[in-house]
Amino acid sequence: MSTNAKTRYNISKVFGPAVPYNIPEDSKTIADNMAGIAINENIAYCAKRSQTFSDIFVIENISTAGFKEFMNKTPVSVSIPYAVHGMTYHNNYLYMTCYKNKIIKMPVSSIGKIAAEYTVTEDGNGYIPQSITYYGTVNNEDLFIVGVEKMQKNGAFFYMIGSLSNGKFVEKKRFYVNNSAGYEQPQDIFYHSKYGLFIVTNKKADGAFTIYNMLLCAKIPDELSSVENIGTYYPTSEFRFNGNSNYSKLVVKSIYITDDGTLYLSTNATTASTSSDSYDKDAIFRATNPVFKKDGILEVALSCNGDTEIPDATGIYNGSDYTCSNPGAFALDGNIGYCFKTHTRDKTPLLDKVSILFKSSDVSSKNFSEVFSPRKFFTELGHCNGMVFANGFLYVAAYDRHITPQRKQIAKINPSTGKTVETYECNPMFGGIGYFGNNKFIVVNYEEHSGEPAFSQTLHFYIGSLKDGIFDSEKNFTVNNPSYLSESTLLQDIHYDINHGLFFITYRKDEKISRIYRINPDKITNASTKNALVPDEVFISSSSISEIESVCIASSGIMYIVQNKGDGKSDLVSKVSGLTFSN
Repeated sequence: MSTNAKTRYNISKVFGPAVPYNIPEDSKTIADNMAGIAINENIAYCAKRSQTFSDIFVIENISTAGFKEFMNKTPVSVSIPYAVHGMTYHNNYLYMTCYKNKIIKMPVSSIGKIAAEYTVTEDGNGYIPQSITYYGTVNNEDLFIVGVEKMQKNGAFFYMIGSLSNGKFVEKKRFYVNNSAGYEQPQDIFYHSKYGLFIVTNKKADGAFTIYNMLLCAKIPDELSSVENIGTYYPTSEFRFNGNSNYSKLVVKSIYITDDGTLYLSTNATTASTSSDSYDKDAIFRATNPVFKKDGILEVALSCNGDTEIPDATGIYNGSDYTCSNPGAFALDGNIGYCFKTHTRDKTPLLDKVSILFKSSDVSSKNFSEVFSPRKFFTELGHCNGMVFANGFLYVAAYDRHITPQRKQIAKINPSTGKTVETYECNPMFGGIGYFGNNKFIVVNYEEHSGEPAFSQTLHFYIGSLKDGIFDSEKNFTVNNPSYLSESTLLQDIHYDINHGLFFITYRKDEKISRIYRINPDKITNASTKNALVPDEVFISSSSISEIESVCIASSGIMYIVQNKGDGKSDLVSKVSGLTFSN
């Protein structure tokens, strides 16, 4: 377990509903403090509390509810005689931690009716159980994680795992989570076996809350027997959720993450003196970016906000018809984009025999056109799958499985003249290439190793130099492909740069979904042949994005992807901005 959080992200803010408070007719006390939140499918439940009672609100469609949804009406609300702090949902019941030392159980079919109460004690002391989340079920016994604020120790937050039985919370294990961000106030928690344990923390200044919040994520074993009793776990990720100048206070109180990775945060809000009163509303925020780590990999939805077109080229060469329509190889020289399109139609004499080079003078705004007029045919590049621009030249991973012996080469091309300056023989066959720096290249194998899994399941990478007509490998390592599925998985191009690391693209034909996996550069530096690396992030395309053939990261940090549109549509180089990469 690392002693420091390694990654930190900013969470985008999307307003969900603002939740008002009720003013009882017979009392001056109001439940105006936002507390726990829990979600069952699309129905949300949240609590607002006073020191002596709480109102429970039901929001029927949390995924679409807007900020002003309840400005002129009150969502379903029932009062209960407890001050609620945390809340979780499991199997048609809500479970809530309450002042002073209670957990209550409430059926969602009868909001307001308390089905059972359980006392929480710690070493005989009735400390307030502040947070709660469902952990799992073992031998038909439901287990919960409960946090007790007053049991903090040496800068770490205290939690217990236990069951609810005979009116008591029965402790099984206890552990700590290091307060890596240094924010003083813990709030509610949320656990998911795929994502980890999330802890809401708030920053204070002079004893008062500010607009600064940090979510800590620690990977806790999903089996009780594997949890280290009285052990300390360290967050692997931190997520900022801060207010802005519109708020004098914005305090996150509770958190819930749905199975699709959408994050919901309930907050207490106070408007700044210079802002409109509309910000003085306790709101549930909804954020879809980022989504969170599953099995150690951060999943990020991929969306595009700008396209340039790459046309096809159709004609006759050596008496045979061809259409160069496969945009396999793509590279950037600053803002200049280069793309090879290859003839890849089955059962034609020119299959993997003809390619044409296209260029855009500004990949972010100008469409591609053929570089040479009259048209120049590249007949020595095979399938022309991967490419990188380095030191004034294009280096193409050129292979052809349809000749004997098979072509296994890297071609060095002058983009100004179209001349192939040199070719380098490779063994094995490479289908993707990136520039590693210091005149070294990183390449990926495109053929199977005897007796080993398919090359698209365990990726074999090589780092080496181009000299004396060969690729001279100096280091090799392997990477697991988490999306592998038999013959349905295709590999595409790769990309590497020292700031962002190694990217590789997979395409699942059964799903028709492209994924771009990323591995931090420090992992590549320290990689060995002993253990296969696991990617840190995966960028998953939406249904609106076609098969991704190649990817490049510009010096600005903007990702560009090549979409193979097919069906007679122009292929695209699409811009993906606003991405956050791990450290």
